[in-house]
Amino acid sequence: MKLVAKSILFAAILGSTGVASAQVTQFSGFTLGGDIAFRNNRADFDGYANNRTASAHDTTAQLDFSYGMALDEKVQMTFGVTYDLGKTNFGSQRYRAGSRNADASLKLSQHLSIYAAPGVLVAPNWLLYGKLAYHRARGEYTDSVFGNGKTSHSGYGYGVGMSYAASEHVRLGVEVQQVKFSRESNGASSAKPSMTEIALKFGYRF
Repeated sequence: MKLVAKSILFAAILGSTGVASAQVTQFSGFTLGGDIAFRNNRADFDGYANNRTASAHDTTAQLDFSYGMALDEKVQMTFGVTYDLGKTNFGSQRYRAGSRNADASLKLSQHLSIYAAPGVLVAPNWLLYGKLAYHRARGEYTDSVFGNGKTSHSGYGYGVGMSYAASEHVRLGVEVQQVKFSRESNGASSAKPSMTEIALKFGYRF
């Protein structure tokens, strides 16, 4: 992702100049928050629905619980967990099943991620970070010919974000993440979901 590369370069340049009198400890400790994720979703189907792609835009709320620890005055490592409060829609697509038209669709539910996010203080109250995450979700399939079914998808995500310490306890942020899930089979077809999301983040630091 070009945005990731540019942001990391931006952090390196600012970090090399130093941030006088600022400390990363204002982002340390436990934080409980809620995110609003705007997602561009894609599912590549195989099997009977060979080489078909479904896509959709969706918005999902999620919980975010994390713990940050300062490695020095400017560098922090954060570990956390997110959990979606709703389902993510991947749209539907039509294919031929013998002499009939069939419609297949996919939604992901129970979406959980576990992440690590190293960050650097680039200005007082501003933390730029990278993110690497493990993702797992339940795939809910609907097929007008072969019936419905459920399976589990796992995968990984990577991205970049910026966090702002608005006060002693309030944290605001924005984050971009690319997520790629495994291909799993559901009866006559299989699907490989992926998503690109922009998340607005709101947190309370204890």
